[in-house]
Amino acid sequence: MEFTMMVINETLRCGNLVKFVLREAIKGVDFKGYHIPAGWKILPIFSSMHLDPSLHENPSEFNPWRWADPATSKNVTPFGGGLRMCPGSELAKLEAAFFLHHLVLNYRYGKVFKSYIFGSPTIISCDLELNKFVLQKEGKLFQSSYPKPIRDILGKHSLMIVTDVERHKKLRRIEVGLINKFSSTSNFLGGIDKLCISLMESWRGNQLILFSKQAKQLLEDFLTFMKGFVSIPINLPWTPYAKAVKARTRISATLKQILNEWKNRKDVQVQNGQQKGDPFDEILVKEDLISDVEKVSILLDLLLAGYETTSGLLSLLVYFLAQSPQALQTLKDEHLAIRKKKKEGEPLNWEDYKQMEFTTMVINETLRCGNLVKFVHREAIKDVKFKGYHIPAGWKVLPILSAVHLEPSLHENPSEFNPWRWTDPATSHKVVPFGGGSRLCPGSELGKLEASFFLHYLLLNYRWTMKEEEYPMLYPYMDFPKGLLIALETETKNAN
Repeated sequence: MEFTMMVINETLRCGNLVKFVLREAIKGVDFKGYHIPAGWKILPIFSSMHLDPSLHENPSEFNPWRWADPATSKNVTPFGGGLRMCPGSELAKLEAAFFLHHLVLNYRYGKVFKSYIFGSPTIISCDLELNKFVLQKEGKLFQSSYPKPIRDILGKHSLMIVTDVERHKKLRRIEVGLINKFSSTSNFLGGIDKLCISLMESWRGNQLILFSKQAKQLLEDFLTFMKGFVSIPINLPWTPYAKAVKARTRISATLKQILNEWKNRKDVQVQNGQQKGDPFDEILVKEDLISDVEKVSILLDLLLAGYETTSGLLSLLVYFLAQSPQALQTLKDEHLAIRKKKKEGEPLNWEDYKQMEFTTMVINETLRCGNLVKFVHREAIKDVKFKGYHIPAGWKVLPILSAVHLEPSLHENPSEFNPWRWTDPATSHKVVPFGGGSRLCPGSELGKLEASFFLHYLLLNYRWTMKEEEYPMLYPYMDFPKGLLIALETETKNAN
């Protein structure tokens, strides 16, 4: 395994597992003009020698072939030297060589590879074409297959969990119908407008706010519900999993009570000769093809989608814009132009929303960079062959959406927040933040609309800066470790 040893040695040189060691001079030492007094500490820095350009050509480049030159071994000391040289150095190399032997013969790494996670053999896909293929072949070649904690917490009737194609179509039709009904009501946009204004007013006088916490202020039960989502399924009272299951039971009971109140109100209206109703009356109450348990599950799905993704999106918008002054100013100019065409206090309407072109680019770029949904869970229901890849029936498949969104071959400078990249129509074909196929998020456009209205009033009423170094992370869902602390300054001249 000659080349294998070259790979291992180069890995040790570049990786520098042991950066330095600690020594002490027990007597005065003179070496090449250096004098080291007795009692002084000495730190031989191996990593600096391993990356020294005078010793190694292009030292930051991983190049196993450099070890074909015997001189290289004299310039690298990954295991120390002398009497204290690591006694297990050769054993470690042997173990690594055996590991590599079986790894390269049994697994194919790259954008698509196989692993064993969530208790099952799994295909991990970071490839755009394969991800789209998996999403589009829902019900034909693949089906939803989420881990036990998610299935237990969401319930078997959740749109995310249901695998029966016809049942999924029926539940999705009801959810989409409910969203569309609400969106088409005369006071829908006015309600969002008032909610945004109310939120702006609540921040008056607050110089500092924890924005991500403001965006997530809902029932404690729902927070508990979310935290159990990716937990280990240990059903003990103090575990996140057990708490989440109990929280779902309480939330479901509340929603069932609300449904019963809607039904009773409908009965009273009928008795009094009143036929007025809201979208819930028309769709959920009158829907006889699904059970009350399924109706509760639909409401829970809408809460989950509306709460987690929308609050996360708003937090990410504030985060990215705080670091992108050019995008922030361009966005502000767009909303000032919209507001100048309206009377004082006049609410936003559909025509205003259609004019928010750069706003849509900002939201799309935030979804690309922020990746609220990192991946989805699928399972092959039959053997699948796709461009040389073989996926056995029964294997799990994880299309990693975030990997595609940050792929350098698809997006120039992918880690850069750049809304202008969306002027190229091709960008929209390389980003799938809401999934795809028959399981495309039914509320995706509604979420963008809500975010657009929020940005309109935020930009016209406030300026903001981040007070602490911050970054988004999975916590276990998307969150900011420090709460996204921002300083707000009232923009009085633009407020309307």
